[in-house]
Amino acid sequence: MEKTLSMKQAYVREFIPFVDFLADILGPNSEVVLNDLLDLNHSVVAIRNSHISHRKVGDPATDLALRTMKAGKTEKRDYLANYKGVTHGKYPMRSSTYFLRLDGEIVGMICINTDESDLDELQQQVIKIMRDYKHLNAPNIHTPKAAPVQKEVHDSPVAPEHLTTSITDLAREVTQTVCAEYGVSVEYLKQNEKLEIVRNLYHQGYFLLKDSVNEVAKVIKVSDPSVYRYLQTVKDEDKNINTD
Repeated sequence: MEKTLSMKQAYVREFIPFVDFLADILGPNSEVVLNDLLDLNHSVVAIRNSHISHRKVGDPATDLALRTMKAGKTEKRDYLANYKGVTHGKYPMRSSTYFLRLDGEIVGMICINTDESDLDELQQQVIKIMRDYKHLNAPNIHTPKAAPVQKEVHDSPVAPEHLTTSITDLAREVTQTVCAEYGVSVEYLKQNEKLEIVRNLYHQGYFLLKDSVNEVAKVIKVSDPSVYRYLQTVKDEDKNINTD
């Protein structure tokens, strides 16, 4: 029997106790999130240690979730481990995601985002202390080099995941990146640069979200019909690539 939407969403919510289990094991520096990918605009259904990204239940999907849904059944991996995550405040995280499947369809994700900033700061302090006090060592004693922190990345390459709290945030992130690349403010973006923003968002699956066109229009300061025209151009480009 084919599962209904409510049955699929009920299945995702069966993993809520697992969120608490992981959070209690990993401690307060690791945010654990359960995402429902059947309601992208209100994807977060459970979250622990939300002080890390300041997200809450009912917040929208991240760009990683959108890319996953856009990929559909072409996404064959069971999980992604130790890739870069970025909070709204630009703080780097070590992130991992496990895909929840039902009858072969990805319906949810369990995500872990670990704030390692304390470890990074401690490492830098140790390096500084060893450098500053090296002259106090006896002549026959050599200061050992600080071992670099090994950050293994599996399933590379994985684009960074932006832990945004609203659908506007992702549009702003992409717009700011393009503005920085061209050295202009939003008001002075040219038509091809606005098209580039829409193209970037399209390939991240952003337009799977409700009201996404209106949000992009507000961010890049154009009308909704203009965004629809840019979007159609991108879709035509995509169609031409796939038919070549």
